[in-house]
Amino acid sequence: MIKKRVTLVAISFLFAHDPDNEKIVIDDFIRIGFVSNAEIEQNGLGSFYRLKRVTNNTFRDLKMYAHFFDSRSELKMRVKSSNKYDFNSNLYHFTTYSYHKSGNNLRYHFNQGIGFLLRNTKKGNFTSEVGWAYDKSDFIDSDEKTTYIKSAISLDQNFEKLKIKLELEYYDQISETLVFDLSRFETNLEIQYKLNKYWDAVFSLDREVYTENENQFRSDPTTIFISLNRNGLFN
Repeated sequence: MIKKRVTLVAISFLFAHDPDNEKIVIDDFIRIGFVSNAEIEQNGLGSFYRLKRVTNNTFRDLKMYAHFFDSRSELKMRVKSSNKYDFNSNLYHFTTYSYHKSGNNLRYHFNQGIGFLLRNTKKGNFTSEVGWAYDKSDFIDSDEKTTYIKSAISLDQNFEKLKIKLELEYYDQISETLVFDLSRFETNLEIQYKLNKYWDAVFSLDREVYTENENQFRSDPTTIFISLNRNGLFN
């Protein structure tokens, strides 16, 4: 049920608009390549799809990936929506939903809050966000909801043939610790090199670091993805 709701929210976020007042730009791309998971020490096949819709005042973003290993597969879908405030175009509010399945483990995640554009140019942007978040998962064999304070920064920088994106998020657990303290840093680094009009070579790294991990809930899972990126699949 929750997975269906996330899908419906993704569709509505991406395509709802006022065509008389908004200039809409829609981008999409697909990736396929090699993926390495350090937590399970296995290599496999990875795929990724992204659909992004941007106007002067709104941002809608859908990401989906599937990684396939010998022992398990990983599926993830994330949709993020943000709207700028009328009184300050550098200030916005955001909402994020995600679904993550890794083997038999599930995590439903939600966060929302306020963001600020510290820099916004044609060559890239720099943002900062703060808000609240929660996980609902069976990673810990429990049906409890875990609540956090979220803080984040992101940096996008475009060069002639190179694009660099860095996202750093910190989730500070504020709900009662039942079994594990799940406070953590989540880091995503992506380096994209333009081969021609449609194709790019991409290196990306995803890493989680649990700051209170005496009980070794998870050993700082790290995923490396090397792939080819095809731009403008449907546009």
